[in-house]
Amino acid sequence: MVKQVKLSRRRFLELAAMSAAGAFLAACGTKEAPGEETPQEGAAPTETKEVKIARCGWLESEMPFDLAIATYNNLEERQTDHVQIILDPAGKAATDQVLGEMMASGEEVPWNSHVCFTPFLDMVPAISLETVQPFDPYLQSSTVPDASKRVQDDMIGSVRADNSYEGQLYSLPTNVDVVCFHWRTDYVEAVGYEKFETMDEVLDAAIKVTEKFKDEQIFGFAPTPAVTWRYIAALHQAYSPPEKLFTEDGLLNILDEGWLQAMEITKKFIDAGTVPDGWETWGYPESWKQGKLAMALTQHSNGCWGGMIWGYDKLAMSPTPLGNPDIGKPGTMFWATSMPLYKSAPYPQETTDFLVWLVDPDNELWNKGVFKAGKMNGFKSTYEKYIDPEDVTQNWAIDVLPLLEAATPPPPTKWYITEHKAIVPQFVAYLKGEKPAKQAMEEAWDEIQAAIAKD
Repeated sequence: MVKQVKLSRRRFLELAAMSAAGAFLAACGTKEAPGEETPQEGAAPTETKEVKIARCGWLESEMPFDLAIATYNNLEERQTDHVQIILDPAGKAATDQVLGEMMASGEEVPWNSHVCFTPFLDMVPAISLETVQPFDPYLQSSTVPDASKRVQDDMIGSVRADNSYEGQLYSLPTNVDVVCFHWRTDYVEAVGYEKFETMDEVLDAAIKVTEKFKDEQIFGFAPTPAVTWRYIAALHQAYSPPEKLFTEDGLLNILDEGWLQAMEITKKFIDAGTVPDGWETWGYPESWKQGKLAMALTQHSNGCWGGMIWGYDKLAMSPTPLGNPDIGKPGTMFWATSMPLYKSAPYPQETTDFLVWLVDPDNELWNKGVFKAGKMNGFKSTYEKYIDPEDVTQNWAIDVLPLLEAATPPPPTKWYITEHKAIVPQFVAYLKGEKPAKQAMEEAWDEIQAAIAKD
C-alpha cells in the first residue's frame, strides 16, 4: 500500500528553505566538513532522475501541484530511486506541432507529460501526432501496485471513457469540470421555488425573479451560447437520451429534435427578458459573481466562484432540470483536465508512478485540494472520504456527482473545435431571430461536412 503523507504549509516552507540552503552551500564551497565521509575515488555518483513535466500555468495556481510535488520529492523512497519531479515552464503540450516534429525526427525530448490535457479536445490530435502512448503497461508494472489498482478500479465510468481511446487509458485525470444547473437560493425562494424538476419551471422562475428584482437589476437566467461544450451540448442531454446525442461518426447530433428543443428553450429565456445584455459572448460570469444573476447552466466551478464571494449558504447546484421527462435522468457535458504519457518520455515508469501517487484516492493531500479548489474528482470514493456533508463549501459536489456519473462523454474525434466554430454563429443568429433553429443547424452541419471533406 502506498504510504500516505500529510504535509503542513509550515513543513512545506521548511523543506523549501532547506532545499535552498543546500543549493547555496553547494555553490559556495567544495571543502569537506570535518569528519565528513569522502566518496571512494572512482565511484560513480548516483544520477538523479529528473522527471520533467510541462507546466501549464493557470492550473497550478488553482490546484496544489507544487505542494504535492514537494511532498513526493521528499518521500523516503526518493532516497533510493533518486526521482525528482520537475515542472518545466518551457515544456511543450501533447498537441504542439513542434513536439510532434521533435519526436518524429528522433530528437531527444526531455518532457514526460503535461499538466493540462483535455481529452475530448486533445486526445485524437495528440494520437494523430504520435506524441502520446497508453498508460496501461506502466500501470501494470507500477512500483506502487496497490495505488495503481485503486486508481484503475475507482475511476468513474464516464471519466474513464473520456480518458480512453480504443480501450486503452491515454491520460490520468487530476480534476473534472461538470456543466450543471446552479442558482441563488435566496432569489428563487423569494418567488416560491426551492428546487426544479423541469426547464419549464426554470423559465417560470426566471421570469418571476427578473420582475421581482428589476429595481436591483437582477436577472433570472443566463445561457452561454458562445461555448458549445459549456452550454448547448450539455443542455442537449436534458432533452435526448445517450443514443441520440452523437452521430455514428462521433459528431454532435445537432439536427436531433432534442438539440433543437434545447435551442428553443434558450430563446424563450432571451425573448422573455430574463437574460442580461452580452449573452452572445462570455460576459455572464461577472454578473453571477456580482450577485446579479439568479440561475445559470454552465461549468460547476463558476457556481463555486460565486459562492466564494457572496456565500456558499446561498448557493445550490444540481443536475440539469429535465427538458424531456421521458429520458428519466439527464446527463451533461463534462471535461477532465488530465495528464498524458509522452511517447518518447525518458522516464515513462517513473512518470506513471508519480501520477498514480498523485491521484490515488487514498492521497488525502491531493484529493482534499481538488475539492477545496472548487473542482470535481474523477474517482468515486473520494466523495465519501474527503467531503463533509455538512460543509456548505464542499457538499455541492455530492449533489453534482450523479450528473457526472450519468454523463455521456463525446466520442473521440478531431472535429470538435470545427463543430464549435460552425455551431456558435448559427446558434446566435437563431437566438437573435434571424433564422429558424433547424435552418441554422442545417447550415452549421453543411459547414462541418465541408470542412471534413477537405481533410
